[in-house]
Amino acid sequence: LQLLLRFSENQVFDHVHRYLSVAQDFASDQPYSDDLCLLFVHCLEDALHGHWADMKDRSGESRAIKMVIESIDVAQKTINSARWEERPAANVTMLQAVAGARFALTYAAEHISKRIQTAGQQRQEESGSEGSHEWRVKVDNLIQKSQSLCDDAGSTIKVFLVKQIVRRIGLDTFRNALEDPQQDFAWVMPTELKRDEDDEVVPDRYISLGQRYKDIREATAGAVLSADTGKLATAIKTNQRTKRSVAVQYLLAMYREVTMCRAEPADQQPHTEQSLAKLRDLSRNTDVLRKESRDLALLLLDNEQGAALPAMRVSPRQSGMVRSLSALVIHFVAMLVECAPRNKVMEVFSKLAFNPGSMAAALFPTMPEDHLQDVRAAMGGAWYECPKGHPYYISECGQPMQDYQCPDCGSRIGGGQHRLYSDNRAARSTDQTQHGHVLGQAAHRNDISVPERDLNPASCALMRILLHMSLVWAASSSDQGKLAALASIIHPALPVGANIGQFFWAHLEYDIQVFGRAVGKGFDDILLSIHCLLGGMTNANVNPSAGLDLRLSSRESRRQWEGGIQRQYFTDFFQSIDGTVNAARQALHNDDRLKKDKLMRAVFEADARPASEGGRHLDPYLWCYRERASVGDLTHRLAPQKEKYRVLFEFLHDEHKLRALQYLPDIVQLQQRLVARFSRRIDRRTAEAYTVKRLLSEFSDLDERAVGAMVTAYNSAWSLVRESLYQHGRLKPPDDCYYGSVSLESPLSCLLPTAEGYGCNPSALVEYLVSAHNGFLEKYYRGIRNVSTSDIHSVLLSDATHAQLISYDGSRHLLPLVLSHCHYTVEPGQGMLVQYDLAALEKHLEQRFIIGRPMVDMAEIRLVFSEDVHNTSQMVALRRRIPQAELPKASQHDILSELRDLPQVCSVISDLEITIGHLIATGGRPDMMLAEYMDNVLKMKSDAKLISQKLSHCCRLENILSVWCLLMVERSKRLAMLREDAFDDVAETFKEELQPEDREDLESWLAALSQHRDTFVAELLEFIVGELNQRNAKRNHDWPDWSLMGAMDSCEIGGKYPKEMPDALQCRHAVAVWMIAARC
Repeated sequence: LQLLLRFSENQVFDHVHRYLSVAQDFASDQPYSDDLCLLFVHCLEDALHGHWADMKDRSGESRAIKMVIESIDVAQKTINSARWEERPAANVTMLQAVAGARFALTYAAEHISKRIQTAGQQRQEESGSEGSHEWRVKVDNLIQKSQSLCDDAGSTIKVFLVKQIVRRIGLDTFRNALEDPQQDFAWVMPTELKRDEDDEVVPDRYISLGQRYKDIREATAGAVLSADTGKLATAIKTNQRTKRSVAVQYLLAMYREVTMCRAEPADQQPHTEQSLAKLRDLSRNTDVLRKESRDLALLLLDNEQGAALPAMRVSPRQSGMVRSLSALVIHFVAMLVECAPRNKVMEVFSKLAFNPGSMAAALFPTMPEDHLQDVRAAMGGAWYECPKGHPYYISECGQPMQDYQCPDCGSRIGGGQHRLYSDNRAARSTDQTQHGHVLGQAAHRNDISVPERDLNPASCALMRILLHMSLVWAASSSDQGKLAALASIIHPALPVGANIGQFFWAHLEYDIQVFGRAVGKGFDDILLSIHCLLGGMTNANVNPSAGLDLRLSSRESRRQWEGGIQRQYFTDFFQSIDGTVNAARQALHNDDRLKKDKLMRAVFEADARPASEGGRHLDPYLWCYRERASVGDLTHRLAPQKEKYRVLFEFLHDEHKLRALQYLPDIVQLQQRLVARFSRRIDRRTAEAYTVKRLLSEFSDLDERAVGAMVTAYNSAWSLVRESLYQHGRLKPPDDCYYGSVSLESPLSCLLPTAEGYGCNPSALVEYLVSAHNGFLEKYYRGIRNVSTSDIHSVLLSDATHAQLISYDGSRHLLPLVLSHCHYTVEPGQGMLVQYDLAALEKHLEQRFIIGRPMVDMAEIRLVFSEDVHNTSQMVALRRRIPQAELPKASQHDILSELRDLPQVCSVISDLEITIGHLIATGGRPDMMLAEYMDNVLKMKSDAKLISQKLSHCCRLENILSVWCLLMVERSKRLAMLREDAFDDVAETFKEELQPEDREDLESWLAALSQHRDTFVAELLEFIVGELNQRNAKRNHDWPDWSLMGAMDSCEIGGKYPKEMPDALQCRHAVAVWMIAARC
């Protein structure tokens, strides 16, 4: 039906009208007729979501939001003016209006939820194509239209909107928003659902543990009021088999009935000092509790849990969401205290919660690891390193057959006849997986769950919730030793004075959201499901942990432990999660304390179907909540059949990174434009001062929009993969810019592809995306289809298009494909059932996204800064490309005489460096005149650029390095004469003055050089500016103690001199030696 709606809408409506008429005659009972109407509404609603995605793809989100507003207008007009006929099937127009209103209000709820969640923060505008003020005005209009529809149509439609919002953000956050005077969302709440004064603020989700917990809770409440613990002592009497679960339930009842009452003003709290004393005595003396459990019970009775983390201590005016998460942490800690000593698999979480220092050397669960070696092994071929340590890849047999230049430093790489150059070597295989917690700040994490090792996205998100609850409890302690241990396991390190507990709490909040997206459930259902999981873990029969390394000291031991947790607890939990949540929700609704909570009962549809308030189109049954089919839901349902549908499973497993491939062509095009515009023309300082805003302003309107779209594509891809990028790539982004997206005020250097500094981000991003594309195709062809990738054609990265990549948009392409293979069926007595045609979906996914895609040859795009032309390796590369010869002395003198001032010298040097960069890349004839090359090849107008007529007439390409050295020496001399620092980019460690005796030795040595003195001055200058600059500080940190002549020899600089340089002259004296030699 959904496919037909996309192409033959009118015919479908006519057919549905006739079908529903016949079906109504056939179906004697009203519910079955309503089921058929609801089935059509849901199909049409999904079709509208598909139309919206297509509209967004073709015309942008502004046009798409206009479509939503139009749907509201049509629905409002139809619902207000038309009357529902006695036979509902006869009014397909009204069903269309219901579907349109449901679709539009679902979209509106998404934006209302975002505004509620970001209230009080420095808001980043809702993501839209226009952004900023214009986009916000459009969203405001959508919300106003939604309010108008709800006000006109009555509470049934308003309740539907409330359901959509609450299922996203949870009851607690929604209620807080209604009470916040700064948020204008009071209109959303129907009058009849407003809370009475005596309603529970936070529902007791522990009720999901069963009747025994309920009995203990009521006995605890009685003890609080009467100061008599007799009934409570009777309620917790148990045998050995149920002792653990009863102990946990006792602790939770203490928290619920005593600790959480601290949220009320002191004069309204039900307990007395006498009742607290009685409860303390019972907690100390009962044999149900272990010693650690007794200590925890006493903390809870006095509200002293979480001394270092305010969120863990109950207080007045604390938000309902914070109390709900605190209650979840307490449940987890109670389970650990009682169960971990008997369940060694849980010992990892127990150590993290109570003794984090013992896990300092552990590889934490769910943390990403360095996959570089795995990727290299999967690619075949062989990896090597250039003389400077930069890795490169040789495909096929892995043996060198020709030479190239290293894209990072210009060094010679490769070899010939299967022989590697002697200064190259096999790549080192150091595993750079980090220990401890390596996710960084929660705000910088991806908003989707990603798989890690054998954990699927949902399992990974759930295990991170357990991990961060352990760490939250540890960080809530006032023990300074424990806090110091926690600080040492956080990478990158937190700023001094940062609240460690708040750091982990933020991660826990984020984990809850990510897990909800992974399984397609809202905040409240997620909390219920985790409470059920913890209850199951408490009661589980423990499997032996023999063979598991609980120290998690290696990647393999972590993998095995994660697999053990998944098999023992997660597999059954995920298979029954829907039924478990429904049962827990029903138990919550049946709790006597919550029966008055009209909002909760309406949102979760706990009561019998109420009567319609104004016509069949307002029948609440047509406005019931449903969880739409999603990629996350499909992934969850596919897990038990992953061996049968391997292509589909592997695609969904990698989907978190494959979805970023849609941005790769735009990113490559952006980098090519930037390299063409700035390579060898801009230095690092200028690039860091040059903003993206300035860059865009220098283009025409058309080009500005195009480049702006490319920058947006870069940010979109970066936000999707940044969490994985740092661990999985060859290039490591620097910590200080690892998480940031590029804004208008960002420096241009954040976009320029280089192998170091800020430019490492775009380079690493492209490499990661190409690896994701090729890695999946390797897995598909080799692992699933048993086809050698050598038989698959390839395409250069610079030529790759969307059609040649596994390129798609999740909402516009993948989700509609999933929905088109989602089958709705109605069976009497069972309502609506949703199933996926997995075989057809897998086939269509292969045809649309995989088959025919070529491998991508990674030709790295690198920008060379203007000062990097000074790099020694670049000069060596030039000499190999074009043999160099010295310009005659007379010509050198004439050139200098024609360049009258310093700006002219600097201008010619800049143009020579641009020319040298092109010659390194493309080569040229040694005897070709420099002016001819600049005029005919580079189109640079040599007459204006070279200034000196002598230089234009006598310099050939074989002399260009000689001229560059001549002018660099002249520039340095003139700067020295002006008392300016000629070596401002050289590290201070190389500017040490000579001792008097060393100066005398140098003067004597220089006198012996005679006519070779000028050559030495030029060669030493080349060494200083090329090797001793700040950019090479990490590589040359130990050079100050090296012999100056030995260091020059190691860089292939300098020839044979008549006499050996004095040994006392070290690199630390390099600048002083040059100043003396150049007579400055």
